[in-house]
Amino acid sequence: MAVSTSGVLRSKQDRDYFKQGLAVMIETLRPQTIVNYSRMPDDIFKPYRNNGPELIELPYYAFSVRKEAA
Repeated sequence: MAVSTSGVLRSKQDRDYFKQGLAVMIETLRPQTIVNYSRMPDDIFKPYRNNGPELIELPYYAFSVRKEAA
């Protein structure tokens, strides 16, 4: 399963919607692996880190470019 936190972490409301949707997705679909494009904040993903699907973080391209330029 692929998801992305890109653009949904700015407001509390968007963050809460993503968190709730992720929980429903995991409960309903029971994926073995979740690939997330962008950051994986603990307040959203921590409940699944040790007890749930494998979590894979793909770095957001802009963050990667900024790190290389620094």
